[in-house]
Amino acid sequence: PFTMDFVHQMLLSRFQPHRFVTAGFLHGSLLHLLFNMRYLWTTPKWLEEGLGWPLYFSTYLVSIVAGNLAHSYVNSSGASAIILSLGASGGICGLQGLSWIALRRMGNKSASSSVFTNMLWLILFGAMTEGISNAGHIGGFIGGALIGWLFGPQYGSSYAMKRKWSTAVDTETQEYRSMMGFGLEPQRGKLKLWYLWAFAAIAFLGIPELRSIPLCVWLGFTRPGSLSGMRMNPIPPT
Repeated sequence: PFTMDFVHQMLLSRFQPHRFVTAGFLHGSLLHLLFNMRYLWTTPKWLEEGLGWPLYFSTYLVSIVAGNLAHSYVNSSGASAIILSLGASGGICGLQGLSWIALRRMGNKSASSSVFTNMLWLILFGAMTEGISNAGHIGGFIGGALIGWLFGPQYGSSYAMKRKWSTAVDTETQEYRSMMGFGLEPQRGKLKLWYLWAFAAIAFLGIPELRSIPLCVWLGFTRPGSLSGMRMNPIPPT
């Protein structure tokens, strides 16, 4: 009952939109969880330390939603409409999309090609394995790339960092610098990240279904099964 209150399913999520996010924190098995945790563990540190945890965290959440939306779009009719979706894959693929955009802006063609190739292998694996939502993977990747393109840093030349004996202090981590190379420094992105959260706040206040999210999450924790209709009333003693 607890899982069914938070898992994503197209029809249920239409009326209980918290599922678009909470499904990204559930897993179908211990192996599923370990596989995703391993993938997160191998995510480059520069992605969080260099780009900053607010962008990293925002990308992860948005990509989970984007992956579930893509899953719903592809499985919108017939028997596939009742398929359940859960797991952090959309968020993880979104971080790959963020990484891909950042590396392309740096001009690091080798590393960006490697990220894109890994995504292609993941999609191929998903196509050959039953129970994997490639739509969720692709949607998550696109969502992460979009966040990176809109809110991620751009990169420009730094005269001080190009000089061989420069006295300028490099404030970037060693791993982040190795991705950028010398002579570049991060600059402000197209939009400030707070625009994203301001838009989310406006949507939350303006859409009744979104305003119900805190209550739904509370009920899911305190009365498991109440949101999915699986809550069983105890039989009174005779």
